[in-house]
Amino acid sequence: MPIAIYHFHVKIVSRGKGKSAVAAAAYISGEKIKNEYDSIVHDFRKKKEIVHKEILLPDTAPQNFKKRSILWNAVEKSETRKTSQTARDIDAALPVELSRAEQIDLVRNFCNQCFVSSGMCVDFAIHDKNDGNPHVHILLTTRHVDANGFTTKDRSWNDRDLLKVWRERWADWCNHKLYSISDERIDHRSYAEQGIEKVPQLHLGAAACAIEKKGFKTDKGSRNRKIQLINLDSEIANQKNDIDEFLKEQQLLKKEILEVKLGCPFSEIQPYTADIVYLTELETELKNQNVPCHIAKSSSKGTAAIFFPKSSIDKVTEVWNMIEEKKKHPVTIPTTEPDKPKKKPRSR
Repeated sequence: MPIAIYHFHVKIVSRGKGKSAVAAAAYISGEKIKNEYDSIVHDFRKKKEIVHKEILLPDTAPQNFKKRSILWNAVEKSETRKTSQTARDIDAALPVELSRAEQIDLVRNFCNQCFVSSGMCVDFAIHDKNDGNPHVHILLTTRHVDANGFTTKDRSWNDRDLLKVWRERWADWCNHKLYSISDERIDHRSYAEQGIEKVPQLHLGAAACAIEKKGFKTDKGSRNRKIQLINLDSEIANQKNDIDEFLKEQQLLKKEILEVKLGCPFSEIQPYTADIVYLTELETELKNQNVPCHIAKSSSKGTAAIFFPKSSIDKVTEVWNMIEEKKKHPVTIPTTEPDKPKKKPRSR
């Protein structure tokens, strides 16, 4: 059964790398939009996995920015350099346990708290191919906005510490939604930060997930299987270490129990191993002669050991020899036949 995972990846849309905000908006929304900056038309109307799309604006933004083509062409127009960074693009995995309405509410609340409240325009779209990999694309503007359009660029939005806050808030909102329906929780921290000795797996993405679901192997999928094997081997080794620690603790407790029962340090205790039947008889005889002893039964083969103070070894040997002698020369109790009935004399 699929479970919630944490994936939250941020990248910059940069003209210097041949990308445009209009192209990114067309892709996430599955629409046809012309980029007025370079006259290129981006048509992604064949994409069928878009199940919800929405634009969120700060109060200062023009209301016509609710139209996707107007918003992102305004972004392109505000950037004049050939190497300009036009947008910030986030893709994040959505908890599969949530209904569609809860997924939408999760994204909307997260975006309003982290982005719209800071003055960014937000364009988000949820993609789901019913392959167990629902996710959201969030496209963010990089400049402040007023009634006339985009103004100054806010460099503080590039701060790495702010990215950490966004990652943590995403986990918080996901877990808030999961709380009432599932025991699953996600964590924004790396395995190393959580103190977990695991190698993180690669995020497959929609394309690789679809290929793997059809029974074909992908490079990412194969690498993840190798990582899973490494993590499993590590987990087995850790469990073996845990078992060793439990066994050490078990032995320590057994020693302490013996010391209390026999009233002497473990170094002064003598064990003797034999069949449980013989030891039970020995224990009875020793207790009759006030010799402290304790039988510890084995979990298999019906054997056990009797423990006693080393100072009592002579007495134990004497009692044991006595038991052995009895077995060699068992006392037989003579049996008498019942009296035969006397015969009555014959009558003459």
